[in-house]
Amino acid sequence: MATHTERDLWALTDDPRWRMTIEGWNPQQEPGIEAVLALVNGYQGTRAAVEEGSTASTPATFINGVFDASTKQAAQAAATPDYAVIAAPTPELVVAPNWSRLRIMAGDKPLAIESGELLEQRRTLDFRRGVLLREWRIGQDGRTTRLRSLRFASLHERHVLCQVLEITPEDWSGTITLEAIVDGAVTNEGSVQHLVSYQSSAFDGGMLLSTATSEKQTRLCFATAAELHGAASSADQDTGQALIKRWQVEARQGQPLTMHKIVTVFTSRDDPNPADRAVERLNEAVALGIPALLERSASAWAERWSTADVEIGGDEQMQRQTRFALYHLIGSANPDDEYASPGARSLTGERYKGHVFWDTEIFVFPFFVYTHPPTARALLMYRYHTLPAARDKARAHGYRGALYAWESTDSGVDVTPPFVYNAAGERLEILTGLQEHHISADIAYAVWQYWHATQDEQFLLSAGAEMLLEMARFWASRAERGEDDRYHIRKVIGPDEFHEHADDSAYTNRMAQWVLRRGLEVVDWLKAQHAARWQDLAASIGFDDGELATWHEVADGLVDNFDPQTGLFEQHRGYYDLEQVDLQSFEPRNKTMDVLLGWNRLTRTQIIKQADVVMLLFLLGDRYPREIHEANFRFYEPRTSHDSSLSPSFHALAAARLGELELARRYFAQAASIDLDFTKGVTAAGGVHSAALGGMWQALVFGFGGMFVEADRLRFEPHVPQEWSTLRFPIQWRGSTLHVSASGATAEVMPPSLGF
Repeated sequence: MATHTERDLWALTDDPRWRMTIEGWNPQQEPGIEAVLALVNGYQGTRAAVEEGSTASTPATFINGVFDASTKQAAQAAATPDYAVIAAPTPELVVAPNWSRLRIMAGDKPLAIESGELLEQRRTLDFRRGVLLREWRIGQDGRTTRLRSLRFASLHERHVLCQVLEITPEDWSGTITLEAIVDGAVTNEGSVQHLVSYQSSAFDGGMLLSTATSEKQTRLCFATAAELHGAASSADQDTGQALIKRWQVEARQGQPLTMHKIVTVFTSRDDPNPADRAVERLNEAVALGIPALLERSASAWAERWSTADVEIGGDEQMQRQTRFALYHLIGSANPDDEYASPGARSLTGERYKGHVFWDTEIFVFPFFVYTHPPTARALLMYRYHTLPAARDKARAHGYRGALYAWESTDSGVDVTPPFVYNAAGERLEILTGLQEHHISADIAYAVWQYWHATQDEQFLLSAGAEMLLEMARFWASRAERGEDDRYHIRKVIGPDEFHEHADDSAYTNRMAQWVLRRGLEVVDWLKAQHAARWQDLAASIGFDDGELATWHEVADGLVDNFDPQTGLFEQHRGYYDLEQVDLQSFEPRNKTMDVLLGWNRLTRTQIIKQADVVMLLFLLGDRYPREIHEANFRFYEPRTSHDSSLSPSFHALAAARLGELELARRYFAQAASIDLDFTKGVTAAGGVHSAALGGMWQALVFGFGGMFVEADRLRFEPHVPQEWSTLRFPIQWRGSTLHVSASGATAEVMPPSLGF
């Protein structure tokens, strides 16, 4: 492996706005820190656990799209504030072998964070290059050892993972034993064993570990090569479940020892011969060497940052928090994989078992639409490939068309658990999979948003149109004509999940109406512009032109709960009759409202979990004047408890558009602190909150940046806080890159020749 540019490996950016640094060691905070500093590249995610392990560590590597459900999965009753584990086997994102494991011995004693005196430790995640640097010193038996490590997951070649370790005896000489390990003896939370059928082998220049998931038999293959510079010899060991490269050397005071380790990963999702591919890619990577691999990865990150970065002037902390959000968004999805989509906690933790929710389409997806359309397209294709499961779900519930899974994995089958225990210890039946049907409008919205922003006609013809038509079909069959001769959608859950069995949810009804009208537009467009494709599509899905009259009738007849006298949308029928509760009387609080009031009482109040009507007005609200937006924000904002991580960012967006900049900044800071305020517990322990991070980008661009998407152009009405001085961001729009610079209430868009 080449070492001629070794010194460049350790060269972190000197700009503190591009890095997240955490000092010291706090075992209670460690699970959250490991998620926040995780290495992600869309294909895989690796938590930032200390390499030698500790009792506080929860190391895990996740490979996007690799799910399994073990028949040995035991019933668990752990209650957590935002999710409890279920009683039946459920597909979950599999914890893959730990590729960055190390064992370090000084003499006969381990050099580990819990085995000696930790004199200092600093971990830094460099967002610009996607690199994690750890520096630490350990005192033991009167001897001091300085160590530093560097890890990265290549964004240029997503199957390549690299690790460098440097050990320096500061005031002693003696024997050091080092083991570089790929550890396959891993389990998911609750000691659930998904990996079986281990096989290992050595080949010229490296070792290979192959395993498979127990139920689906998805093969995972890890190839590795490592060297310790200056070591005369090494030994390869195979424990059956782990690969170990072992060195024993005589170290000299003040002279560093440096190890390079490269790992490549392929699964049978990627290639029918993942073992051969892993070995082949490893040989290529070793020939290049880690410095060159890092250079290529850093260039790939630079390219992504050129179309994704949001610059905030005058606020270093907010700038750093924003780049943290963008780093994790970029690393959450793989544009080369149409069969995977980001889970609610990305690739950084096990909460929600890696399941895919509406979070992707409404919160995360817009970031990709306007910064990296190929990734947005891949995420929509994931939904297209799971369309058969959505059709099956609709049919099973007695409807037509496509009803997408509330919680989805690789197959698209709904895997929503039947119940949870809430933070108060109450067992609650989960009705979201049965009633939260608005996901079949959220996905349609994403399809249309992508088409509108990219004009990707090939996508609409090959996949998007079919998805839209099937979702419009669903809503036409879901609505019921009432005695008032209007159409109603009954017994649903809107974005506000505190109110179940709701009739005529304003969000659900208006979004359903929107889908029906877009479906009609698509049919007209196909007939006029692509008659042959329309005939083929109509035949393949059994479409009858008589359905169009029903779509018109339902769309025109759906109630929307709007009162022109007050300008308010009633969140759902009967909402105004519920108990009013002063949320301010519970402040300050560190518990959710279901704990403070109990679930039964909470559901009979006007307390809202998260943005609902406020979100609706952002998504579809260009049809309404500012007065309507303001009236609904003033009414619903004080009734919202923000007991969901999805809520603060959208309130920041809405407040910014209304010019309520102090309130908007407060909500934005609340969204930014969800993962980063370790003093409030370990909210990120189960992984970073992808929806909150995507919502932050939307708050900056649509809220403070004031971007409005109109029929054929973008319009900007910024509201930039004086403290920020400037707000700059790029936007991808119909094949062009726009550069927006906003200050106060004015915006400059380059190039101006495009007429924006």
